[in-house]
Amino acid sequence: MDPLELARLVGISSVQIFAILNPPSVIPTMLSLTEGLSLSERRAIVKTASVTIFALMASFALVGREFLTFMGLSVSGLRLGGGVLLMVLSVDMLKGVPRTREVEKEELAVVPLATPLLVGPGTITTVLVLSATLPSEVGGRVEGTAVLLAAIALVVGVTYLLLKHSLQLVRVLGVNGTRALGRFMAIIIAGVAAEMVHSAVVDWVGEILASG
Repeated sequence: MDPLELARLVGISSVQIFAILNPPSVIPTMLSLTEGLSLSERRAIVKTASVTIFALMASFALVGREFLTFMGLSVSGLRLGGGVLLMVLSVDMLKGVPRTREVEKEELAVVPLATPLLVGPGTITTVLVLSATLPSEVGGRVEGTAVLLAAIALVVGVTYLLLKHSLQLVRVLGVNGTRALGRFMAIIIAGVAAEMVHSAVVDWVGEILASG
């Protein structure tokens, strides 16, 4: 496949994953949970969280197709269910509903930062859908998985930088500005959700017309 087309697919996939991961919305919560910790302790937490995020998403990227087969799910069914789930999450994010309750600071990097704040049901659904659909777009399972892993690596890299420099970002944008950026990501998620539902309905209607 044309390298430019591969780069385009990596970019599109990255935007979708980044939008549902939505690291800007997590920054105020992270700063609150790490209040009183030193800069080096915060950066250690961010590093561990980033590694965990990549490991979780890469796992779903590698076994996504097998998971769907094992569960007896179709891509269209996952698109519809995932689209509805993402739409609900986007509405909650726009309303400012917290994505987790306050927890202890121990093991903060993994829970709640890596999951469920960042890698939650919506992120898992998005990665599973991409793992099932990208191979058909690039002409092979290996190529599709490579595109998805590249997109995940890019998103995790950006997330790491945002969280690492969260204090500076909040100083520049302010807490309200950071939250507003998170709300914008919620609008992107709603658009992705609508496209997923539309694709699922079109596929089902096409199957019905073809069988009739």
